[in-house]
Amino acid sequence: MANKIYSYVRVSTAKQSLERQKKNITSFLKGASSIQFEDKWTGTTMSRPEFDKLVKAVNKDIQNGDTVTIIFDSVSRMSRNSAEGVEQYFKWFNMGVSLVFLNEHYIDTDTYRAAEKSSIPETGNEIADIYINATNQVLILLARRQIEIAFEQSEKEVADLRTRTKEGMATKGAAEKISAARQGQTFTTIKGLELRIAILKELKMFGGALNHSQFAKQHDISRMTLYRYLDELQKDMECSSFTPEQQIKYYRAQIRERQNQE
Repeated sequence: MANKIYSYVRVSTAKQSLERQKKNITSFLKGASSIQFEDKWTGTTMSRPEFDKLVKAVNKDIQNGDTVTIIFDSVSRMSRNSAEGVEQYFKWFNMGVSLVFLNEHYIDTDTYRAAEKSSIPETGNEIADIYINATNQVLILLARRQIEIAFEQSEKEVADLRTRTKEGMATKGAAEKISAARQGQTFTTIKGLELRIAILKELKMFGGALNHSQFAKQHDISRMTLYRYLDELQKDMECSSFTPEQQIKYYRAQIRERQNQE
């Protein structure tokens, strides 16, 4: 019976590097070696060329009576799909495979097995043992929930990234449209952008509490100046097709960009 040690590293695109993950795994092994599988493939699916080979290798080893350890740099390298990741985790767990996650050791299979073994022993008192058994079940459920949360977070991270990318592309497109519409207009200062944000947040026509006169007085500008800014703001929103909330985010991004340039 042999002790097989595998490691798995993954990035999503061919342009990304696997070196950091490899270095972390090498450091963890402290001179020991592993058979490494490398994928440049999205983690949103469990069907990946090298991961499939890893699964087949592990199945064969277990059938031969070998012990198997698989090392991942993080949960996200194993899976970005929560349901599939949890399913594969417990499939390997039930086969006796040891899973190690360098960034999340709290969900290593050894940690979960320790939670199972730490069950409170029965006393022989029927009533007391009912409570003990219930407590043990809760402890196991809590440990399992930690594993599920780790995979859910991994899935959420990629979903958040997609949202940020989509919003960034929308903002870039809006910026190009607004810039084209502003040809010949005076450069908008940070103060001007801040005033546009205030209009969107405070003016009644956008859901705020102030009418035009109140707003002009509070911000120490004339009503003619307010109308000029309001006209420019409405043109911006026509170009961007943003909601007031999205337009505020756009202006804030513009302010940050200007501040970084100063």
